[in-house]
Amino acid sequence: MKQLFLILCLIFTSVYSTLAQNSLELGGKNFIEVTGTSETEVTPDEIYVTITLLERMDGKDKVTIEKQEGDLKKNIKELGLDLNDLTLNSADADYGKVRRSTKDVLVKKSYLLKVSNADMLSKVYERLDKINANDAFISRYSHSKILDLQKENRIKAVKAAKEKIDYLLAAVGQQAGKPIEIKEHENYVQNAPVPMYANAMSMRSEKLSEDSDSQIGFKKIKIRSSFLVKYEILNK
Repeated sequence: MKQLFLILCLIFTSVYSTLAQNSLELGGKNFIEVTGTSETEVTPDEIYVTITLLERMDGKDKVTIEKQEGDLKKNIKELGLDLNDLTLNSADADYGKVRRSTKDVLVKKSYLLKVSNADMLSKVYERLDKINANDAFISRYSHSKILDLQKENRIKAVKAAKEKIDYLLAAVGQQAGKPIEIKEHENYVQNAPVPMYANAMSMRSEKLSEDSDSQIGFKKIKIRSSFLVKYEILNK
């Protein structure tokens, strides 16, 4: 019994010390602390496709990178896309066996193409099939106003915290005073492509055109913000 009494005394002393320390840090003010969270989902308008061209043999003739690059640019222009949205990612030369007894240097180039919506992405896939591109996949996507959207979401999170404080204090007949501390807890953008749709060239264009809501298989961009907020409790 005596031992239990000592344990309870230690717990009380620890809690009292913590409260006293917090009170001193905040100038002896009574305060309330809550977390405000906001989530926003937005449809991406910047979709980045990595396209790979690889020199190949068509019978005895080599289909050069220059020929394939020309076909790629021609098809992009025909779709009404700006060639400035096509950039060179990398270029190298791979040794590949063209015949059993001979070797030839096969050049490979990788490009990054930006499109603005799922419908255009589907059309790009059709053209890539048409020119026999070696590979293509959605490497990332974003939104042209992502920074503004993050800012708005942060504001919503802080407002959500204040709203929570107001109704909690109102429930006990109290009122919030000035903010004492506003600390960002988390802020992230979830915009990774769905893995099962990463390799676009393994999908046929007719499958992409079935449903405008599922044709590219990636989710909306999710923006999440969270703030830890402390407000003074006014003495009535």
